[in-house]
Amino acid sequence: MNGSLQVLRLEVRSDVAAFAARVAEIESLTISAQTTDANLMARAAVALHHAYGAFEAALARVARVFDTEPVGPNWHRSLLETMTMEVPGLRPAVVTQQALPDLRDLLAFRHFFRHGYQVALDPGRLAALRERAIRLRPTVDADWQRLDAWLAGLAAKT
Repeated sequence: MNGSLQVLRLEVRSDVAAFAARVAEIESLTISAQTTDANLMARAAVALHHAYGAFEAALARVARVFDTEPVGPNWHRSLLETMTMEVPGLRPAVVTQQALPDLRDLLAFRHFFRHGYQVALDPGRLAALRERAIRLRPTVDADWQRLDAWLAGLAAKT
């Protein structure tokens, strides 16, 4: 078996577990458009940020191993978009098109969270993102299971 593919599988599993843990944390928080508790909103925002960060870390690992890592100022969005595409002869699509709209919203929130220092958290937006993250979890799990099976097969051949 190819060692780098086996390491990739382990690293991606760890990232996916971190994504799932952050989504479980978000799910445990009761957020609505009427939420006024700043600490609760901050916990939700951090969990959303970290959930997407773990997801993106897995994507970046796959891109590095298959030499398809984007560069440039929009690399975060490009990484997400290109991972929905099969690269014939190299790798399958990693993310299904079905997940893309919700993932784009989480990416946009990640950007806001990292750069929106002067803007207050919007409880309605947090509640909507919470629902998107919860809705995404089964799709993301299925996508990663499909990728892991493909990687296992590829590693067995090399």
